[in-house]
Amino acid sequence: MNLTISEARAHLGLLCTRAQDPRQPIILTRHGKPIAALVSMAEVQRIWDLNDQDTRGIRNPLSGKFGNCLLPGFVSGLNGDPVTPREAAQQMREVQMTRAAEREILAAGGLEPVAGGEVGELKPEAHRPWWARWRK
Repeated sequence: MNLTISEARAHLGLLCTRAQDPRQPIILTRHGKPIAALVSMAEVQRIWDLNDQDTRGIRNPLSGKFGNCLLPGFVSGLNGDPVTPREAAQQMREVQMTRAAEREILAAGGLEPVAGGEVGELKPEAHRPWWARWRK
């Protein structure tokens, strides 16, 4: 259905009711040229989803998150790339070790560390300063 803007202005309530049907877009024209459309919210959501898919990747059907759909046996790594579970665990351990070093620096500076971070206790070897680790 094509309408001029002045016709649409006069019948806006009726047009909003008709636009709820996703199969019936209403095209608004000015001087015979289409300039806008009234569409249902379902159609707008579909357009937004397509836009998200173009910019953020396809939506994972299991998690609902955008990005790579992972193949069986792979998990999402820290930067979102597909990795094996072992590689993901190694990445997480690296983050935990970095977090532990941050806590040591804060403690040495007399500041209270922020709660959270590493999951388990580190080996006593890891608590020694880096220059003392290579000397035994």
